[in-house]
Amino acid sequence: MGLIVSTFAMFHHPLVIVKSGGSAVAYEDLLAKYSNRQVCEGAVDALQVLETKPADVVIAELDVGDMSGVDVAEAIRDIDAENGHYTFVVLVGDALTDEVREVFGDAVDAFVATADIENLPAVTRGGARVAERINQLVKENTSLIARAAELERGQLLDPLTGLGNKRMAQQALVDAIRQIESRGGAVCFLLISVANYEEVLAAYDETIAGELIIAVAERIHGLVRPMDVVTYFDTAQFALVLVQPSITQCTAECYERIFDGVRLKS
Repeated sequence: MGLIVSTFAMFHHPLVIVKSGGSAVAYEDLLAKYSNRQVCEGAVDALQVLETKPADVVIAELDVGDMSGVDVAEAIRDIDAENGHYTFVVLVGDALTDEVREVFGDAVDAFVATADIENLPAVTRGGARVAERINQLVKENTSLIARAAELERGQLLDPLTGLGNKRMAQQALVDAIRQIESRGGAVCFLLISVANYEEVLAAYDETIAGELIIAVAERIHGLVRPMDVVTYFDTAQFALVLVQPSITQCTAECYERIFDGVRLKS
């Protein structure tokens, strides 16, 4: 017997696998109306194809020569996981074995006994629909995850300065604490306020006041290390998260340079 993977006309990559020296004529006849089929000699060849050309349905015999059908099914699941794809796997054999039962519903989706091989087209057709639907859901879920990540990034950024916001500062502080707990060192949370912001806002307008904040943000960036986190914490207030080798480097005197550098002269 051989191993067959086939797909419906709706499938992008139909596949037929036969063990070396085996015959797939019966399967070819049963699946003749399905387009875009491919025959692979043995499991290794089939798996190599699946790594670059995912199939919607794979039909494999319990013994394909170089691997068992169950091993093939499990290998397909590994490939699916890497490619973000779902393949409907059908095993064909004389009888449902204990080995197949153990992976049924996980690596294997359906089993067709050779005595009932005429049911294979219907199973293939149903598998095509299942694969199509699941892969569509996978695609939609991937898009949602990407969109959520984009929104998350937006929620962590301040639109005026392009710096992280209060939420980013809090997250950075938590991450820094975890880092020093495992590697040692100390973390400093430094607040810098723009004292004359309200005066500028009252005397001019939001545009000028915004330019003041942007100028301060640029100055702070030029005074800290690349590894330091600078955020726009609140109105006219910046928060810095800095990790130091020891607590002795976390004193007011250590950061006078930053305060002096940021101070704007009228």
